Amino acid sequence: MSNNPNQITGKAIIRFDGREYKTADDASLQPGGVKREPVKGAGKVHGFTESTVEPEMECTIYHTKETSLAEIQAIDNATVIFETDSGARWVLTGAFVLDALKLKTKGGECPIKMSAITCEED
Repeated sequence: MSNNPNQITGKAIIRFDGREYKTADDASLQPGGVKREPVKGAGKVHGFTESTVEPEMECTIYHTKETSLAEIQAIDNATVIFETDSGARWVLTGAFVLDALKLKTKGGECPIKMSAITCEED
């Protein structure tokens, strides 16, 4: 990973419980946190309310003979490492797959969407 402060993030290495998967360069991470909504009335904004936003990670895995869709689909308490080529790294704990997997035969692509209990920058 890069130590160059001028490098812009362009890809990520993703590991589930230590196993690195072959992924496309379209991964995304939303670390979660707080969402604020304005509270309005009488033509004015009075303040805001807060709600919790869960961490989410999306990526596309390339399917090979060694890729078990059943194994990936069963993930419900994993540690996920999301490491960018620019040197940033996040650890998602208690990660779980959100949607049923769908394998696309053209290109062997399998999109995955996960959430987690926590997401911390490492």
